[in-house]
Amino acid sequence: MKGKLIRQQDSARKETRRQAQLSKELAWLARGAKARATKPKHHVDRVKELISKSYLIEHQDLDISFQTDRLGRTILELHKISKAYDRGPLFEDMDHNFQPLERIGILGPNGCGKTTLLRMLVGEESPDRGSIKLGLNTHIAYYKQDEDSFDPKLSVYEYIAQYAETIRTADGSKVSATEMLNRFLFDGKMQQMKLSALSGGERKRLYLLKSLMFGANFIILDEPTNDLDIRTLEILEDYLDAFKGCLLVVSHDRFFLDRCVDYLFIHENGRFRKFAGNYSDYLLVKRYEKEEREEKAAPVIMRPKRDNKGLSYNEQREFAQIEERIEKLESELAELEDCLATPDLKVQEYSALATEIQALNDEHEQLFARWVELSDKAAQ
Repeated sequence: MKGKLIRQQDSARKETRRQAQLSKELAWLARGAKARATKPKHHVDRVKELISKSYLIEHQDLDISFQTDRLGRTILELHKISKAYDRGPLFEDMDHNFQPLERIGILGPNGCGKTTLLRMLVGEESPDRGSIKLGLNTHIAYYKQDEDSFDPKLSVYEYIAQYAETIRTADGSKVSATEMLNRFLFDGKMQQMKLSALSGGERKRLYLLKSLMFGANFIILDEPTNDLDIRTLEILEDYLDAFKGCLLVVSHDRFFLDRCVDYLFIHENGRFRKFAGNYSDYLLVKRYEKEEREEKAAPVIMRPKRDNKGLSYNEQREFAQIEERIEKLESELAELEDCLATPDLKVQEYSALATEIQALNDEHEQLFARWVELSDKAAQ
């Protein structure tokens, strides 16, 4: 656990530095646009490299892996599908052919049709226009927000055993339902509990196991991080790291999306726009686009060139203050990240810590970008 936490802290710090470097490169390109007809290629390549890299994505194998069928040439094809309700259209002309190993997140405001889209893909709803073609070898596991298959009179074991008493894993071996329940944190005593006695989070974990255990090669998740405890989230993330099929997930959880997807469908102006990158990459690009708009709208003020080089007195003071604040921020971040390892941490507590960590990371990123700028100037 300690080693994993250290790796997580190191990844978070690397990610903060990546974002700060990317911000600096984007700002440089924006400034250079006014003075140059073309931008140096190495700066453009550097931006592409920083956007494509994310230190928040890890690759750890977990021994919870089910045997899956190989995906065929046709996986899942969406041809100009549209959907509307009485209050108006949800989305129009959704078009996409899924490729092997695609991992896609869906972003958009509540009520824009994200869950409706998922229900259409599994055949629970039909599009108003367009068509959906499912490949012959494509087997979908659908984890939805509200599960209605729970019979409160069944025990935990009976609930899983009614679907399968043994499960075949990726290496071809068979695992009993009892052992698989143990891997999903249901010990012998809990396996005899009635479903009516489980907490909401425990039911979610049990439903997650039921959704994944049949070796689907295409997983669809609708807000999977809601009501899941930290350990269950780790199980799910590790499972998805080792998963060799396609993934489509609706979530507002930035950290989960950064870990699990590398492509986005973003609902904007009545359509799903495609974006190559994870949630953090999308936020960086949105910030850059906003800065570009603000820069274009601002009046251009021609200032005379300064002959003196290096830092002014005020800049020297600012430079020293930034270094002191960055050191303090990194200390605070380390303490908060230690808190994430607290046993039995509630989801609400985790969310509060994650929000505070993100705010400090954002401040660190801004200060680091300014520190780099002043460092460059001081070296002139």
